[in-house]
Amino acid sequence: MELQLLLVVLVLLPSCGGHFLEHCHGQPCPDYYVLEANEDFEVRQYPPTDWISTIVEGPDLSAFMAARSRLVDFCGKLPGSDQVCQDTWPAIFTISEMTDGQKVTLSWFIPPGTNIEMSDSSVTVEHRPPAIVFASSFSGFPAVGNSQEHMDVLRKSLTKAGKIFNPHKYIGASYDGFLALSHYNEVWMFAV
Repeated sequence: MELQLLLVVLVLLPSCGGHFLEHCHGQPCPDYYVLEANEDFEVRQYPPTDWISTIVEGPDLSAFMAARSRLVDFCGKLPGSDQVCQDTWPAIFTISEMTDGQKVTLSWFIPPGTNIEMSDSSVTVEHRPPAIVFASSFSGFPAVGNSQEHMDVLRKSLTKAGKIFNPHKYIGASYDGFLALSHYNEVWMFAV
């Protein structure tokens, strides 16, 4: 009887963990499974996902705002754009450390089953393969500097826990609008 109850509970639990649905504000978000959780980070399994992405052409706020404007303009040209782009979470920025510096992209999630026709060479559709991600959350304004501090803490926690991760790529994820009074954010690192 206890085993049957455990199986029923496991089947009825949502596929995501923590405050996933709360932080997505009832809007489309990438699904994930929590494989492990502790006070420092979660280990998540993400399925393949699609994102619209654009390059952030500088380290300052104006470069991020210009990248956001490119995504907004691109979405405004799509049929049904209010459903495709504007109401999905999280918005992410990906920092890839290269031998000649950093590559930073800003991306918005595309819900499964959405067809997007490309009309702007400054915006691309990025198909991300399934991945194991280490995630840690924090509050405060979503900024690269803020995320970098939390990324450093996550790196130390992962190293202490003996986890193997890609040290050259990380993601900052924001689940709230730019002008929100409070912000829920995460940093993600990829398992290798």
